[in-house]
Amino acid sequence: MRVAVTGSAGRLGRCVTEALPRHGHDVMSLDLAEDNAGEPTDLTDPDAALRALEGAEAVIHLARERFPYTEQGLYDRVTQTWRTPDIAGDSLRFQRNVAMTYNVLAASASLEIPRLVIGSSLAVYGLYYPLRPALPDYLPVDEDHPRRPQDPYGLSKLAGEALCDGFAGRGGMGIASLRFAGIADDAVYQRLIGRRDDPMIRGFGSFWSYIDVRDAATACRLALEAFFEGHEAFNICAPTTYLTTPTRALLQRHLPGVRQVAFQPDENYCCYASDKARDTLGFSPRHGPEA
Repeated sequence: MRVAVTGSAGRLGRCVTEALPRHGHDVMSLDLAEDNAGEPTDLTDPDAALRALEGAEAVIHLARERFPYTEQGLYDRVTQTWRTPDIAGDSLRFQRNVAMTYNVLAASASLEIPRLVIGSSLAVYGLYYPLRPALPDYLPVDEDHPRRPQDPYGLSKLAGEALCDGFAGRGGMGIASLRFAGIADDAVYQRLIGRRDDPMIRGFGSFWSYIDVRDAATACRLALEAFFEGHEAFNICAPTTYLTTPTRALLQRHLPGVRQVAFQPDENYCCYASDKARDTLGFSPRHGPEA
């Protein structure tokens, strides 16, 4: 397939564009930095999105604008909540991210592109960056768990998934929303390993989950090749955490009242379930922190 990859200059985008040709796919790189022709592609412009996707047979949409608070870790341990102080900036980032997703979907529908993979996040469940205390209804969190984000980033991903529902409802499109855990490469692994002595430094909302960038790229390809109709969402995360402390001990210490509907055999099991990705896409993560 001829696959357009948006956000191709990003951490995951680069890995996806390198991996796809090894599996027989041609790549059209689209990024605000530059595309295949060395020109920037601004997906907030609907005409630019339509021109950029001409000739594509499938799309992997990973382009986004980062929200600074998710990187800087503005977490208050006392209240167990996050701060999002840049209201105006976050508003603009929200608008740009949702506009990019809408324009990619609209252009794909207009061009009759049948296969799309959209980058989403585990933040849609509302546990990653709560502005008021939030607890899961049950563990592990699967794709059927209520989605109630409070923060701009989580809300932008929830809005993107709602757009996918709407466009898939028209018929003729198969769309996969991949709810990624934090994507890790070598530099990120060093930060994650540094948090092992202080597991609550960013709260419990991520439940210490992660996904290796190489595995995330594989998930994108598998979602592209899994031919289903409509819109489906998948949790994409490693089956274990990046911690060495047993998950059960952490939950007993920090979340003793949360209902657990299934216990996992691994001591440091991940509290986000990825069974659906395994069963539907054949996805099985292979990489993790070495230390």
